[in-house]
Amino acid sequence: QRALIAMALSCGPDLLVADEPTTALDVITQAQITNLLKSLRQNLSLSVLLITHDLSVISELCEKVAVMYAGKIVESGDVKAVYSKALHPYTQGLIDSFPNLTVSSPRLEAIPGNPPDLLNPPMGCRFHPRCKYAKDICRQREPHQVEVETRHVVSCHIHGG
Repeated sequence: QRALIAMALSCGPDLLVADEPTTALDVITQAQITNLLKSLRQNLSLSVLLITHDLSVISELCEKVAVMYAGKIVESGDVKAVYSKALHPYTQGLIDSFPNLTVSSPRLEAIPGNPPDLLNPPMGCRFHPRCKYAKDICRQREPHQVEVETRHVVSCHIHGG
């Protein structure tokens, strides 16, 4: 990973796109890569676009987050706002499926069902087949983005989308 990061930086970019930079690494190496990315961002005034499923890496490195499901952004905003007040059922499911060390007896919840076929996605909200809150409108119409708080946006019919 370090070699790939070095090659990416050799052209002096303003933006570094890091796609799953800590996946399949041991915990020590993950921490080293995370610290390296933090350092590069600060020392080179570099913007980093981080693509990952690892919520802890996002909370460690990012200021803003966009949660995607099946190719659509379902929720976005400041990391603290989205993590503390997740509004989209998929975002809630991601957070509930990740260990929380502040809870005395953490219970992890799985997101039911399977991801959709992206060649033939479901009508309406792409998450509706897996959503415990799905209504008829979710099956029929794709939700619009709604700003529920300053710079906190969700695409969900439950929240007026």
